[in-house]
Order: sequence, then structure tokens, then C-alpha cells
Amino acid sequence: MMARTPDITVPEVVTYDGLPGGAHSLRAKRPDVAFQRLHTFLEACVEPVRLPSWTFEIHKGGPPAPTEQLFELATGIFGGPRLKAQTHTEWNVPPGSVNDALGVLVRSDAVTTYGHSLAALTYSAPVRLIDLDTRVPFPDITPDMFGGFAVDGYGRTLGESGIRATLGNAASSLSLWLNLPADERLSSGARHLQDHLPFRLSAKHWRLWRPTRRGDSYRSNKIPSPVSDHG
Repeated sequence: MMARTPDITVPEVVTYDGLPGGAHSLRAKRPDVAFQRLHTFLEACVEPVRLPSWTFEIHKGGPPAPTEQLFELATGIFGGPRLKAQTHTEWNVPPGSVNDALGVLVRSDAVTTYGHSLAALTYSAPVRLIDLDTRVPFPDITPDMFGGFAVDGYGRTLGESGIRATLGNAASSLSLWLNLPADERLSSGARHLQDHLPFRLSAKHWRLWRPTRRGDSYRSNKIPSPVSDHG
């Protein structure tokens, strides 16, 4: 008896794009509260592809005395800065020093530069989304499944999600690049994400990606939000 030839499915993926231009507010003035909201989302919804990066930034233009104090604290905890730019100074934060960095932000609460955060702790990581039913990442949503297709020149690829959170001493935000399966798992997967976020995912930022006829590229079109208002 001949073995059955497996069905060949055309790989498709649905993305949500809420990156810097459309970053979402974490709806918390205190950075420690924003940190807890970020932690809740990360624990429930994603698995890092590799270790995340943490950086601490102090922006220029703030009150001189608090700014100098922040510089002294940051240098004492993290050592010399990794970057000095015209707009800000930046330090790498080892994973074991994240709580120390958060403590610095809390102590500098409400110190701003032109109404914006004077200091910020930034988290950045490529991740894979977790399937609510299996509690592991979706096995078929990986860059290899989509030929490593580059969406843009900023390193985003189909099949790999990315998160960037900025925890500021005046306001905090979360940028999202999410990749979900374009099948019956989409609705529950999107709802799982929504249930663990303190803001509503935009209805305008969802796209379905399909291979071109030649199969060597992908094109996309906007789709309605898969997050049910009644789910």
C-alpha cells in the first residue's frame, strides 16, 4: 500500500504592527507599575528567542541637579556609558542589575525634560508567541517557515515577533511586532494577547501575508482585527 502524500499547505501568517510610530502606552505613570504590566505580558504570552537586551538612558535638556544625580547613580551602578549622543547617554544594563535600574527610575519619579521622561529603562527582544492550548510557542511560526523574508530594513522578518518596552520615569510604552498563525488558531491567539495587555490592540494594524505566485516573496493586505469584542 502506497504511503499517503502529505498535504502541502501554503505558509501564511498574520502580523500586528504597533512599533515606534504606533507604540502603545502602558498606562502607568510609575515605572515599577509599568514594569509589572510588562512582566505579566511576557510571562503569559511570549518566549524569548535569545536573551533580551536592557539599556538605561538619560536624556539631555532636563533640570541640571537631578540630571547630574542620575548620572552619578547610573555610573555607580553600571560603570561607564556605552554611548554618548547629542540627545542622550546610554548604559548597558546586565540582567542582574535591572531591579537597580528600576529603583533609579522610581527615585527620579516626575523629573522630566520638556514634559517627557528624563530617564528610561528599555527592554528589547525577539520572541515567539505562545499557543494558549499547548503552552509552548507556535511550532510553525518561525523565520525558516517563511524563508527568512525581511519585512523592512530594520531587521523584522516574518515568523519572528519582537518587543520593545520603554519604561520611563514619566510615562512608559510598548512597541509590538507580532506574528500569529493565519488559521483557526488566530482568534484565540489574538484574544490571549489582548487579555494580558493594559491597552486595546488597534483594529487597523493587522495584516495577512501570503506568498506571491512565484513563491519567492510575500505580499500583504490589511484585515479586520481578529480580537473579538465579545470574546
